[in-house]
Amino acid sequence: MDSESAYALLSLAALTFFYLATQACLGGRSQRQIEEATMLPFADDEPVARRMERATGRSSTGCSCPGRCDGGCERRIELDA
Repeated sequence: MDSESAYALLSLAALTFFYLATQACLGGRSQRQIEEATMLPFADDEPVARRMERATGRSSTGCSCPGRCDGGCERRIELDA
């Protein structure tokens, strides 16, 4: 086996590993949990959080309620770190 074939095989193995690792990490989450988790980084910066809430219609507090949420609604879930 020449070096180009070995490199191609190694690249394919690395890509497959990355895909499987991503599926293992995110596969157990529902779409709602993933969408809520994507908004959490904006929760620390109030002006950015408000802009993202207006742009997406989702709360930045980790709740699936539309707009600003105080965290007391029944749809709020705690995400594991």
